[in-house]
Amino acid sequence: MTLRVLAILVGFVAFIETGEARMGFRAEGYEWVPYVNERFGFSLRYPADVFERERRSEAGDGEVFVGVRDHSQLLVGAFENRDGHTVESYMGFIRRQSYPGYTVSYAPRGRTWFVLSGEDNERIFYEKVMFSCQGRIINSFALIYPIESKRQFDPIVEGIEKTFRPGQDCERYARE
Repeated sequence: MTLRVLAILVGFVAFIETGEARMGFRAEGYEWVPYVNERFGFSLRYPADVFERERRSEAGDGEVFVGVRDHSQLLVGAFENRDGHTVESYMGFIRRQSYPGYTVSYAPRGRTWFVLSGEDNERIFYEKVMFSCQGRIINSFALIYPIESKRQFDPIVEGIEKTFRPGQDCERYARE
């Protein structure tokens, strides 16, 4: 590789990194903090320098975080599956109720979980749902963010998804 090509590549990387830093996003540079839901015990980590708490539900089953620099949202929550949803039925319900104007482009599912992701003309959404306690508890997180921020949010989605754990204290729910 010639020195000229190497200099161009170094300059290009510096340009990209400067642009990302100016926008306030850098995957490895985030301040990842834990979130633990006291009522249901599910947990994840999220970048505190990207999201701030906006409100918590009175029942203690979830919270809404908003983007500090843009119009993004992180919603986290859990609830008792009183309607007896299966993974398939709840996936369909969420698709119809929460994302009717979106084109869903990604929808894998397993025995106890599913993911829905897609976009409309302005925003991208990503939601992961995990059933726990033999299907009695539904745990989820959802991210909604501007399409133009996709490149910056892809590592955030991945980071949150990798740390997302459903609550496992099933005896506690049997006592309540």
